[in-house]
Amino acid sequence: NTATREASLGDHLLSLTPKEFSLLEFLLYNRNRAISRFSLAEHVWGDAFDPFTMSNNIDVHIKNLRRKIGDEKGTLIRTVRGVGYMITDREK
Repeated sequence: NTATREASLGDHLLSLTPKEFSLLEFLLYNRNRAISRFSLAEHVWGDAFDPFTMSNNIDVHIKNLRRKIGDEKGTLIRTVRGVGYMITDREK
């Protein structure tokens, strides 16, 4: 729910940080497209993102988000090697 910034999995309300929610929202909005780490960082952190000091920040947030949604194996949020991440309509 983008209006309340709440995410649920089935009937269970997820406890996401604002950054995790923004990542999930952006990936869902761009479903079936590989989104670069830079684009994700730009969307979530805006001008505050410094690629030199926050090099693995996106990866850490994605890992935490996957854990919270029960996607530790990366079947929902897929890693696109050399690019970033994507959410697809179907599991692969």
